Amino acid sequence: MLAALLLASIVASPNMPDVKLSAATVDELQTDFERAVPCHQIDGRNVWKGALAFYIQSFVYDGDTPVATDAADAVLPEDNSAETVKEFEDACSASQAT
Repeated sequence: MLAALLLASIVASPNMPDVKLSAATVDELQTDFERAVPCHQIDGRNVWKGALAFYIQSFVYDGDTPVATDAADAVLPEDNSAETVKEFEDACSASQAT
């Protein structure tokens, strides 16, 4: 698994008007990520499944220059649309896991 994790942000669906924040803390999400299992990629990005959230590889840029590729965003099921959650569930199903 990635040695360094920058938990860049929590991904929320833009079409959800009253997005509630998860009760999970950054420390809890970090621990969850460290224990997460790899899944099938989505759009060429690494994906993991933890007990609290799914995680997707993100990229950190300084202008147009990528400065980190070992970052991940937490995708909390309660903060995302059913369609988004289904995409992550499909990527992490036992038949597709890597």
